[in-house]
Amino acid sequence: MKGNKIIWIIIFNLAIIVSEIFFGILSNSYALVADALHNTGDVMALVITFIAIKLGQRQTTFKFTFGFLKAEMMAAFVNSLFLTLTMLYMIYEGINRFFNPVAIESTYMIVMGTIAIIANGLSAYFLNKMNVSHSHHHHEHHHHHEHEEKKSDANIKSAYLHMLSDTLISVGVVLAGVFILFFKIYYIDSILTIIFSIYILKHSYPLLKDSFLSLLDANMTEISIEDLDSIIKSDESVLEYNDLHLYKPSSKYNFISFHIVLKDNKLNLGEVEEITEKMKEKLREHHFNHILIQVDSKSHIKNTINCQMEE
Repeated sequence: MKGNKIIWIIIFNLAIIVSEIFFGILSNSYALVADALHNTGDVMALVITFIAIKLGQRQTTFKFTFGFLKAEMMAAFVNSLFLTLTMLYMIYEGINRFFNPVAIESTYMIVMGTIAIIANGLSAYFLNKMNVSHSHHHHEHHHHHEHEEKKSDANIKSAYLHMLSDTLISVGVVLAGVFILFFKIYYIDSILTIIFSIYILKHSYPLLKDSFLSLLDANMTEISIEDLDSIIKSDESVLEYNDLHLYKPSSKYNFISFHIVLKDNKLNLGEVEEITEKMKEKLREHHFNHILIQVDSKSHIKNTINCQMEE
């Protein structure tokens, strides 16, 4: 149901984007085009949210054993890269237009800007309504599922804030149109284009950076090395740990895997499971939802070292 609402918001905003680009070119207003491109980035963010919702519901397969977790970050990277390159071009054009101003048909700016305000305002309203109504549902889920739902809601909240910022930019376009209509100062359009582009770059760069690092399987989790060290070594039976891997394949999932070496080789299976389960409970408190712990004995480590020396 949530996905269907997002689809309608996407279609609604795509119509506005096409209209803004068409009338932006027709009126010679780069500010209107920049607003349309910003809106395009926000629609792409909605598409990412939709992908995350739909792919999150799909089961893993033998070919895709991790499922489709990275699809969200791949889409986010493409979206933010597109926005970054486009806004750099808009800054270049804005500077060029500032020194070589052309006449602008302000009527198109005012009309399309007003329509965009209404469209973005309604989109922001419905997204906020979806987020608020869905948040009341959290109490019906256990802790692990609740954390995943909150992450999903975070995506919707982010999309809501983007639509809200779109509304404010559209207000700027209308005010610029009014200013041009009465005072014929055309370079105000170039100034707004540059301001909008810098604003969008500021917000798209963190997404570009985070999605790129996520695709490289960099550690994007929030836990510190000190906290992780204290969790793993909290049990006196643990001698050391190695082969540590932390990665965040999507906004909803945090993965961790490592080997632990136990001091006592005579512990039974139940005692070993108790040690690892305590670790898992503490790691879940730090929002890890995929935890893999391999237990090695001291003799296994010695054998491994000897094999490496022989090689």
